[in-house]
Amino acid sequence: MDNVPPSKLANLHKMPGIKIVSGDYTEITRTQYNAIKLVMEGKQGKTRTSRELKHNNAWLDRRIRAIDENKYYITEDENA
Repeated sequence: MDNVPPSKLANLHKMPGIKIVSGDYTEITRTQYNAIKLVMEGKQGKTRTSRELKHNNAWLDRRIRAIDENKYYITEDENA
């Protein structure tokens, strides 16, 4: 991957099934991403979303930050 142009590497987080990009990137399933986007758009509260995803607000805040910074990658849902 040393010879891959940075423009190509920038899109890796959008590819489903990518498990290891770097320690800076956060894995988010499609279901989690959709729920987090509702929070970010102000359409749903953090507490409700945390409860639905069965994680705490700190976990949710880390994913919101990752999406804001574009440092995430989408993986398949376990039940898909």
